[in-house]
Amino acid sequence: MVLAGLLIRFDRQGRLSSGLMWAVGPVQSTVTRGGQAVRSLWEDYLGLVDVRQQNRELEARLRSLQAEASRTADLTRENARLRRLLDLGDARKDLRLRAARVVARSTSEVFRVLFIVIDVGDGPVEQGMAVIAPAGVVGQIRAISGGRAEVLLVTDPRSAIDVVLEQSRARAVAVGSGEADRYAANLRYLPQSVAPVLGERVLTTGDDGHHPRGLVLGEVMEVGEPESGPFKRASIRPLVDPGTLEEVFVVLGPSGLTPDGARYEADGRKP
Repeated sequence: MVLAGLLIRFDRQGRLSSGLMWAVGPVQSTVTRGGQAVRSLWEDYLGLVDVRQQNRELEARLRSLQAEASRTADLTRENARLRRLLDLGDARKDLRLRAARVVARSTSEVFRVLFIVIDVGDGPVEQGMAVIAPAGVVGQIRAISGGRAEVLLVTDPRSAIDVVLEQSRARAVAVGSGEADRYAANLRYLPQSVAPVLGERVLTTGDDGHHPRGLVLGEVMEVGEPESGPFKRASIRPLVDPGTLEEVFVVLGPSGLTPDGARYEADGRKP
């Protein structure tokens, strides 16, 4: 470009300069375009660096929002669980209840039919007391040690609870099935004349001395074919899943009130 300028200056007729410009023009245009391209690439690079920084900031903000949403969801679930416990306490003012938190579960592959451990502190908890949750009966206290109690679940084959079918009012005994592949209990001593309805609720009678009257144990999920003899086979699905339990109530005994807490049940008379 410097050479072209000098030649133009000393060429009086303009013939040399026009020829030179004709020769140098494409080169100059190429150099100019190259410079513009380099400048454009540099600007794009700077823009890309800025975008990456913004992406990192947005990702950090997103992670923070996700963590906050997770904490909020956990609090919401906890509040819902505690609300259900409070609702159970309000609905059964005839019972003295002590709240307890589930702190451990059996490590066995069939833990669902064995036990859970709850923290009972130094409260007046005794062996044999019923353990319940908003959905229904969990089981009963089997052993107590160091402020913790082992709960025998209703699906354990050692568990036997006097029950009544809600619709037919037929009585039976719910005995844990002890199966590893499903959470269930069997109805024993159910009369052949009774026709259980699938989905029918099964309630405690209060006659076994451990589980208060009127608690939901589960629902009928299977009725066997008629057999010879006086009894029919049927199985129930307990409504409480110990795998998801966080808090429970231990039934310490009757309060002397009616279930709604309106008045005392004098001398054990029903309201």
